[in-house]
Amino acid sequence: RCARGDYKPTTATRKPPMITPSVLQWTGQSPWMDMVQRALVWEARLPDVYVSFYYGFAFMDSAEAGMTFQVMTNGDPELANKIADDMALTAWRRREEFYATKVLSMKEGVAKAKEAMKAGKTPIVLADHSDRSGAATWLLREVIGQKLSNTLIATVADKDVIEALRKKGVKVGDKFDMMVGGKLDVSAGEPVRIVGTVNTVSGGSGGRRDGRVSAAASQLWVSVKFGDGNVLVISPYLHQNTEPDAFLDIGINPDSFKAIAIKSRVHFRRGYYDSGYAKTILLVEPDQPFVGTVRLDALDYKHLDLKKFYPYGKNISYP
Repeated sequence: RCARGDYKPTTATRKPPMITPSVLQWTGQSPWMDMVQRALVWEARLPDVYVSFYYGFAFMDSAEAGMTFQVMTNGDPELANKIADDMALTAWRRREEFYATKVLSMKEGVAKAKEAMKAGKTPIVLADHSDRSGAATWLLREVIGQKLSNTLIATVADKDVIEALRKKGVKVGDKFDMMVGGKLDVSAGEPVRIVGTVNTVSGGSGGRRDGRVSAAASQLWVSVKFGDGNVLVISPYLHQNTEPDAFLDIGINPDSFKAIAIKSRVHFRRGYYDSGYAKTILLVEPDQPFVGTVRLDALDYKHLDLKKFYPYGKNISYP
């Protein structure tokens, strides 16, 4: 339409001084879903209006980070500014609500999972939202330390372990005694010793499910039984599980477990919350604040001045 000359893009941009970590930006709950709906209503009410709502990536360490609204109209700057102001001021009025999602320490999360098991509020999802390498062992270590039972931990990434198992020709039923995970950087923690029995061996089959290449189709994945009904899935790379049925690809029935410990921020919500599968969802992160933490003020920003953003600065006002 621009090329034909019947649409003249005219934009207005607003940046209310708000910044949030990714794990809080789930559009399946208020106020995030309300802001998306408000944008859709503006687009539905008026022809040729387009409203973009950027949550802002807090970990980019750039002055450009933070919440942003951009509105495009067909040659109508007054309307573009009106809608942009409406969106930004609405977000600012509700600013406290954007930080309401509860994130627990690993210790608190596993303890609450044990309580939920006793109360029959299963299946439980323990979501480590902060793991950026896939090799983090903080949650695995806490599951072992608190003797959480009937838990599927999926996954801990460890290429070296996978390669060692490949070379020895790993088979289901083999005894397993290896240090797993950690090592990549400080955020991954220390390796954890797992003693158990090989539960499944998958990969290299090129298998598909629902028209998609399965998670472990081309590379070796191994799961190990250990503890009281627990299974650890070891993958060669970071895997963010988003739905329970994905475990069927590697020969594991997720319904056999009372808790599933995964590495995911918000992407798992569709498969576990929207579907009604999980009865309890617990978001967790390590005590030490690494990149990905909800404690942004603990990070060493070089370019982003966090004091200019709510809720980290004093006397922040808008507009």
